[in-house]
Amino acid sequence: MIKDLKVEYSKRTIILIILIIIGLLSRFLVSKIVTDPSFNAATIESLEEKKITVLKLASTMAASSTALSLLPGDVAMPIANQMVELNKYFIVVISAIILEKILVSVVGYVTFSYVIPLACILGIAYLYVKVDGLRNLAIKLAIFGIVIFAAIPVSIKMSDLIYSSYQASLEQTVEIANENKEFIEEKKEEFADEDKNWMDRIGDYFSNLTSKIGLGMSEILKKGEDILNKYIDAIAILIISTCVIPIIVILFFVWIIKILFGFEIRFFK
Repeated sequence: MIKDLKVEYSKRTIILIILIIIGLLSRFLVSKIVTDPSFNAATIESLEEKKITVLKLASTMAASSTALSLLPGDVAMPIANQMVELNKYFIVVISAIILEKILVSVVGYVTFSYVIPLACILGIAYLYVKVDGLRNLAIKLAIFGIVIFAAIPVSIKMSDLIYSSYQASLEQTVEIANENKEFIEEKKEEFADEDKNWMDRIGDYFSNLTSKIGLGMSEILKKGEDILNKYIDAIAILIISTCVIPIIVILFFVWIIKILFGFEIRFFK
């Protein structure tokens, strides 16, 4: 009897020491490591590259919209207005990227500064109280923290895989948009030059001028439509890679947690 008590006491002491060490290491060592800028440098750099690409697309779209809106006769205003409407989606994408950058550090800090130490405290309490609920909660809490900590980098990695597949296409969109914008501005200047002193040569020249302007406007509208279509494709790619994929991955991890531990997660009551 006494021997059994000594063995049980020895096991409890060993587990107690292990839990204390894990809790202290998690709180004072691991939490500092995962929040160190160098630990997440590659992830942050990847997100920063995405943000730069989005800003380039947003700026070229704004410039293209302005160039189209300044054309005579407001013939390109519908396309320019659609571009203005699409610009708000770039704000959504940039907000998602900034949120991911914040979560990369915050989730790690919360997990190893609070969740894991709390799980260790519950485990220590179980050693003395012997309530199964404490043990189960401690195990679930620890695994929950680790899974959530892993979910953010995994979601960003999956996002990077999608983004890298279309990165060349996005960069090409910026180049084509710049080329088309320059073309539109050149045509606008040509119209202005052709229109000067038209009263001096009103006969055949007026007929030629009208024909040139009509042909030039058709070319500009075609370029404007091409730019708009390119931007729609780019926005779809960015929303899927930076918003949809991370959400799907996180929901997948939440589903795993629910399956493993029977967590009843309700988004609406």
